[in-house]
Amino acid sequence: MADDGVIDLAARQRSKLETELARVRASNEALIALAKANLAAQAQTHAAVLAVMEAETLPALDRKLAGRVAGALGVDVVRVFIEGHALLPAGQAIQPCAPDFTHALVGGKAERLGPIDTRYADALYGGKASALRTEAIARLEIGGVAGALCLASRDGEMFRPDQAADLLHFLARVLERRLAPWLKG
Repeated sequence: MADDGVIDLAARQRSKLETELARVRASNEALIALAKANLAAQAQTHAAVLAVMEAETLPALDRKLAGRVAGALGVDVVRVFIEGHALLPAGQAIQPCAPDFTHALVGGKAERLGPIDTRYADALYGGKASALRTEAIARLEIGGVAGALCLASRDGEMFRPDQAADLLHFLARVLERRLAPWLKG
């Protein structure tokens, strides 16, 4: 309001538009950052899937999961648990577990993402458990046998309950198909 009681509507409108423009720019920057993060996660998952597909033997798959796949995904530990089956006597990543262990990990859900569940951390991650902060667990169904894909990280923000799990599920489906022939034979 000017001293003479006249309101400068143009200045008010300009200020309102500048505020709205700043909000739209911030929103666009956030969307661009999210899109870049999603593309990076997709590229990581593609690299992990390619490593899985390159494995010609079960021991090679085990080594790739523990090494290249973990590296490609940027996680500290990758484990695949298969209920009631010890496919590898001394697997690094592919390990047996008791019946219904998968249900204990994820309940009736297809996945669980978030902080490490300390009740199962030692069983899942062994000596590395105390350093890990977050995990992503996806249910596996390998030829009628239940299992779990477990990814864990020291990064406390790596996996959050509010994250989408579509890439995790894609990797889980690839592993199911890759492991099925070895489970049958």
